[in-house]
Amino acid sequence: MKKVLLASTAAFTIFSASALQVSSVYALEKESTTYTLLDASDKVKDSPTQLIEVVATFKDIKGHWAESSILTAIKQGIVSGYPDGLFYPDDKVTRAEFLKLTVGSLGFEVGTTNGGIWYGPYVGAAKANNLYNESDFPSSDWSKPMTRLEMVHVAVRAIGKTVASDKETMYIAVKNGLISGVGNGRLDPDGTTTRAQALTVIDRINKIRSGETLKVDAATLADAEKAMNAKTDFWGHVIRTTDLPNNAKNYPYILEEYPNEMYEMKPYQSIDTTSMQLSKNDIAYNYKSTLDLWKKTTEAYYGQILNVDYRTIDEKWATKAFSNANQSSRSMLAAMKRYVQYVKSNKIVITGNVVAEPSMVMLSKRFGEYYIRVKFEFTLKSFNKYEGVMFDPFMGDHSIKFKKGTRYEGYADIPLTTNANDLDLKVGGITSLFNFGSIVRVAK
Repeated sequence: MKKVLLASTAAFTIFSASALQVSSVYALEKESTTYTLLDASDKVKDSPTQLIEVVATFKDIKGHWAESSILTAIKQGIVSGYPDGLFYPDDKVTRAEFLKLTVGSLGFEVGTTNGGIWYGPYVGAAKANNLYNESDFPSSDWSKPMTRLEMVHVAVRAIGKTVASDKETMYIAVKNGLISGVGNGRLDPDGTTTRAQALTVIDRINKIRSGETLKVDAATLADAEKAMNAKTDFWGHVIRTTDLPNNAKNYPYILEEYPNEMYEMKPYQSIDTTSMQLSKNDIAYNYKSTLDLWKKTTEAYYGQILNVDYRTIDEKWATKAFSNANQSSRSMLAAMKRYVQYVKSNKIVITGNVVAEPSMVMLSKRFGEYYIRVKFEFTLKSFNKYEGVMFDPFMGDHSIKFKKGTRYEGYADIPLTTNANDLDLKVGGITSLFNFGSIVRVAK
């Protein structure tokens, strides 16, 4: 692959894709280099012939639902492709990447890094132009895949709208044609944002700012209005009261965004106290700040485990992952450092995401561990040997031998423990997405 120096704001490809390109959150801090099929430039913007030639090399654009928006972004010069001749429209976009795209598309002035992290000037420009508030994101991890809710917060501000809540943000986004539903019209606020979705929303932002009225998805608008007026939990997620799971009594409430399958999954074998029981008498469970911490820790740990790239990984990956694990497991840190070397030699690339649900926390009195249920997805994009491809003690024992390039999804219960006498719980030393009771399958 050819390394090229950044020539301008418009000449930066920021997306991760396959084993043939720089990907994963660790590449985001490398400001000075990128890997592109063709740097976006004024020549491309001004030459229809050259644009056609560039697009023709992207084998995965033609016929894609976002083809028009992708072409617009290429013509604008805010994004380019990859050396393997693919565009990867369905790869995820991080928070930093989406802000950079939006700021670049709207033409806002961007400062210099002055030796800092590459995305710093774009975050600064976004804040200066009222595209972003710190309260928009539950954590400041800019390498985290952007959720649809986080994306529409930025998009709604970009069209000059002011909102009072997350629910209103989703409603205004749908009402103005910025987004439509996913699968059966679902809003899916916690769903991740793909490259194609990001470019489509940015294209729509520009159209609205230029005075165009966009088509609105009536069914999704009705759902958004219903959600805006519905009863919600601490985090603004809609509580549903119909079509409940068979074991609804085990939970203080049932959320609209999760299927019954996630609630009805058989708990980890040592769990003996349900979420409903905890909601009645457990001090930790009834403090939002505590549950926020457990959610953040779990997602941060698996944000490392499910995002590795042999071209960029180093021991910082192990240190960051272990910082979210029970600190008594010193052998775990050593194992993680060995895994880093294995990732390099085995040419492993994994991308994925985890959402931990605070309302689905359970307890094992026997082992003194809380468990938080998670929804996850991952893709093994590159590896030479399958054995030990993921840092997970039970993956090799799973009935499925996971195929390269296939996206998988599922649910699991993750143990939370600490070696200190406090509620700053960490992911347990023996944790797995493939443990007893977990559900894993090819993504729908």
